[in-house]
Amino acid sequence: MKVKERECKSIISKSGIYGVDYSINPYIGCQHGCKYCYASFMRRFTDHSEPWGKFVDVKINARSVLEKDLMKVKKGSILISSVTDPYQPLEEKYKLSRKILKRLANTKFPVTILTKSDLVLRDLDLLKKFNESRISVGFSINYLDDRDRKIWEPNSCTITERLDALKKISESEIECYLHVGPYFEGITNLEEITKNVGNQVSEIQIENINLSENQDQIIRIVRENYPNLEQTYEKIRMNDQPYKQRLEKEVEKVRKFSNAPIRLFLD
Repeated sequence: MKVKERECKSIISKSGIYGVDYSINPYIGCQHGCKYCYASFMRRFTDHSEPWGKFVDVKINARSVLEKDLMKVKKGSILISSVTDPYQPLEEKYKLSRKILKRLANTKFPVTILTKSDLVLRDLDLLKKFNESRISVGFSINYLDDRDRKIWEPNSCTITERLDALKKISESEIECYLHVGPYFEGITNLEEITKNVGNQVSEIQIENINLSENQDQIIRIVRENYPNLEQTYEKIRMNDQPYKQRLEKEVEKVRKFSNAPIRLFLD
C-alpha cells in the first residue's frame, strides 16, 4: 500500500448523488480494495501507477480547509464519503474523519456517513453530539456470507462486525440506514439481508451493478468464483435492462415484509 500525505485546496465538493448537496472525501483511494468499486475512475486524476486499492492519498490539511469551505458554501446536506471510505484502516492513525465530524457537529449541516467499517464506533461520542435527525450512519452490506466479502472486498471488516456496529449505533438512538450496492444477481440475497437488519434502519438503499467501470475484472471474478453465473453477467454486460427489470421485481417482493422503506437506485 502506497500512502502519500498531501494538502488539498478544498474539502467540500458539490455532489451529483441524489438527495445530497455536498460530499467530503478525506482520502483519495481506499485500502478496502473492493473489486467492483465505481470510484476507481478517480485513479485517472492522480499521479499513481498503482492499481486501485493499492494507494491512498491522505488530505492532511482537511480540517483547516474545512473551516474555510464552511464560510463559502450555502447550508446543505453533506455525505462523508462518496469516493472513498472515511473509516478505512488509515483513519485509525490520521483521524481525519473524526476531526471533520467534530467540526460539523457545531454547524447546521445535515451529515450522512457511508462506510463498510466498524471503526465508526470510535466516534460514537461525536455522533451523539449532533442534533436529532441531523446525522445518519449507513453501512454497505451486499451479502451475508463472509466468503463473498473476501472475494469482493478483501480488506474490509467482516459482515458480522458491520452488523454489530449497526446494532450498537442504532441502539444509541442514532439514525442508521443500509446500503446494498451493487446488487449482485445470484449472489446478493435481499430478503436475508433485510431480515437481518430488522428494525435497526430507517431506510434501505439498493443500487444496481454498474459495469461501465471494472467490467472485465468483475466478469473474471464471477468466472473464477461463481462459474454458474458467468453467462448471466455476460448478458448483463451486453444489455442490463432485463437485469434491472428483475431487480425491480425482487425489490417489490422485499417491500412486502421490510420494516423500512426501500429506495432503489437505477442508473
